[in-house]
Amino acid sequence: MNKFDVIVIGAGASGLIAAGKASEYGLNVCLLEKKSRPGIKLSITGKGRCNITNSADMKEFVSEFGENGKFLFGAFNKFFNNDLIDFFKNLGVDSRLERGGRYFPESDDAHQIVNALIKYAKQNNVKIHTASTVENIVKESNQIKEIVLSNGEVLQADKYILSTGGKSYPLTGSTGDGYKFAKSLGHTIIEPTPALVPIVINSPYLKQLNGLKLKNIEIILLADDKSITKLFGEMEFTIFGFTGPIILTVSSQVYKLIHENKKIEISINLKPSLDEKQLDDRLVRELNHFGNLPVRNMLKTLLPMQLIDIFMKENNIKHTEKCSNINKIMRKKMFDGLTNMKFKVTSTRPIEEAIITKGGVCLDEVEQNTMKSKIINNLYFCGEILNIDGPTGGFNLQAAFSTGYLAGMSTGESK
Repeated sequence: MNKFDVIVIGAGASGLIAAGKASEYGLNVCLLEKKSRPGIKLSITGKGRCNITNSADMKEFVSEFGENGKFLFGAFNKFFNNDLIDFFKNLGVDSRLERGGRYFPESDDAHQIVNALIKYAKQNNVKIHTASTVENIVKESNQIKEIVLSNGEVLQADKYILSTGGKSYPLTGSTGDGYKFAKSLGHTIIEPTPALVPIVINSPYLKQLNGLKLKNIEIILLADDKSITKLFGEMEFTIFGFTGPIILTVSSQVYKLIHENKKIEISINLKPSLDEKQLDDRLVRELNHFGNLPVRNMLKTLLPMQLIDIFMKENNIKHTEKCSNINKIMRKKMFDGLTNMKFKVTSTRPIEEAIITKGGVCLDEVEQNTMKSKIINNLYFCGEILNIDGPTGGFNLQAAFSTGYLAGMSTGESK
């Protein structure tokens, strides 16, 4: 039987940094990963570019996680965004700040982040075992006694860190195993649901609009005709609906409202930077400028090409209609079309396609300043297995790195 000081289960972002940090204290650390290599999900984040963190200050950062955000103060006070940037710099990875406070590696290559974390673990003598699936965790009283692998091998440790991720992207190894283990050990699991996931729209125009990206627009999420959330930013049309940063941000709300049997719509304002008078004045100006030319010509100054035919059809504007023929009533209809383009939401995409999972181990059962279980004496948690989720922009990865760092540090300091 193999015996270690610490066994870390799950070699994602939080698990890799937790294992490396624990090893800095001279501990004999084993990192188990069920896939053939560590960090598979991390290597595809941010469309392969890996948005590692955000420049927001701690108070704003925490607020992005909603009610559960305050739990992160303990981890962020030990290891925050500037610490993370320095951490990777020391491992040979420089970062670049982009719009929205987002930090990416200079190389725009997520594999560089994964390789740096593996390097960090190995230089601290972490024993990384891939293709090693945990079948069972055996407890005795309020402690973990041993873990059993699928090949029958039994491993023991003084302390264990559970960093198995959520249920999204199961092909990368995040299949929800950690929830099962945590529950068997006595922990409460808040139901895992999709977060940061594309949404499905009922519209005859999706094929025509597929791939269209809209920037600097505003969306309003409506439930039973009542405004719920308003967001400014970018989105994209897909063959099944919508995706993009602001869509992903509202997706967990969409999921919840759908399961409350609400009528859900998303209204798109294509010209949010103009108030009512400014936009109407612009319409008047453009219509006068184009005069006897078709309205279609004028719309090229206001809309992406993929939207023009749809806009004309929805607003009953004939292809031969001249700008000079547009009266005040028709202009008002055009105004509404530019500022309130509504689409019916039918569902979110499945949890398997979500970037992260909402739900997980109940935070009331985890010590904020150590990541230690309040139920099992030698167990620690970190990363997405915890009931923490934030918006796009580097927030979730920072939470994973910070909780992983704190969990690793806590096992070392309590030796």
